Amino acid sequence: MESKEISFPIIRFDSYREVDNQYTDEFIKNSYCVKISEDDKNVSIAISEKHLEKYELLNKIHFPKKVVVKKIKDSDFVEFIGNCVEKTSYEKKNKVKNEESFNLEEVNSQAPVVNIINAICLEAIRKQVSDVHIHCDNDFINVRFRIDGVLQLVKRLDKNIFDSFVSRIKVMSKLNVMENRLCQEGRMTVLVDKDYVDFRVSIVPTTTGQSIVLRLFNSKLKMLELEDLGFSDFIYQKIKKVLSLPNGIFLATGPTGSGKTTTLHALLSKLDKEHLKIVTIEDPVERELDGVDQIQVNNELGLTFENILRKVLRQDPDVIMIGEIRDRETAELAVRAALTGHLIFSTLHTNDSISTITRLRNLGVESYLIASVLKYSLAQRIIRKTCTKCNGVGCEYCNFSGFKGRIAIGEILEVTDEISEMIEMKQTDRDIKKFLSSKNFKFLYDDAILKLGVTTKQELLREGLL
Repeated sequence: MESKEISFPIIRFDSYREVDNQYTDEFIKNSYCVKISEDDKNVSIAISEKHLEKYELLNKIHFPKKVVVKKIKDSDFVEFIGNCVEKTSYEKKNKVKNEESFNLEEVNSQAPVVNIINAICLEAIRKQVSDVHIHCDNDFINVRFRIDGVLQLVKRLDKNIFDSFVSRIKVMSKLNVMENRLCQEGRMTVLVDKDYVDFRVSIVPTTTGQSIVLRLFNSKLKMLELEDLGFSDFIYQKIKKVLSLPNGIFLATGPTGSGKTTTLHALLSKLDKEHLKIVTIEDPVERELDGVDQIQVNNELGLTFENILRKVLRQDPDVIMIGEIRDRETAELAVRAALTGHLIFSTLHTNDSISTITRLRNLGVESYLIASVLKYSLAQRIIRKTCTKCNGVGCEYCNFSGFKGRIAIGEILEVTDEISEMIEMKQTDRDIKKFLSSKNFKFLYDDAILKLGVTTKQELLREGLL
């Protein structure tokens, strides 16, 4: 039997109940089939790709009408079950097998909450969501997706299923199902289209129950190349110069979610991994990099940034990426490593590139050491791009937000001999900014102005760039 594969809008198939003589919900879940349309001569039926053998049965059921099959992905069918068939189901008890990974492409006809959670996870993976936020208020369970850095409400569910909902998440992430008073963190792995996707799980108690946040780590997504990040050419050309540094420190700065780690990973991917020993210390390891030794921080086991860095320095590394310089000990070790011939990549939480100097001083690093080892400081933000298909009006492609994809805004401080001397002489950030202004230095604001047209003024205002 041959069937034509089409793009089937499964999550928007809300009108399936209006089809004449639609199958019962139980039949749909057990057979992996659902009617799309029916008239006097034809019956159009969507069948999950692994269950196409149901064609013969359906032919007998609907004879003498002609059965037209539309093959759809298993994951799309499961997403339809969770989003449409069991959207407001209620279940008081939820017993599931605790496994290493959970196959999201299986429909559980006895556990509606399982199907609803599977559908949420599948939709999040398909839309390349970074985080899923789930919390219960006095009326509903609210499910929000963070897409391109902005939270969007995607569905509201019956609050009566919340206890079962939380329990299922806890089982999947190997957390204590009976503990509702304390914060818990875990990780769950799911199987989709033969690939494994990790979710980092955070659950905290609130006045209305518990708040759940799932952070997605999909290692199969294509890693962005340095040239794909959207930096203006004057920034891109300076970032490329970092690749030829024999030693020193390169810092990416900005608030949480500003793309710092993505930039560092893009830089690492450009290095000569055959002839260089490259090590990363991350919390968490978000993406696997070929040819790079990646180490996961685990504070409970004493694997802190500082302790790991001490051990790594005995591994004869050439390049070390430190996920974040958080304390004096890590800062001092990073400086020492740079002084002894290593190239160090790391991040700091500062508002701009020049504030990096004061931040390092506050961490206890002497000014003369900063002047010696700091080579570049990149401050960055990522802002949403106007959707090219609808020009910002809103369409299905951009989830009716008017934006699709993101682009980087930045400013980069190159520590020249003049800047190095100013740092060593302990001049303030204000003095350095004044000097740079006289040299036509391009600040974050200047780069933001250049991006008008690619994005909107309102988006730049939202990010505090105007």
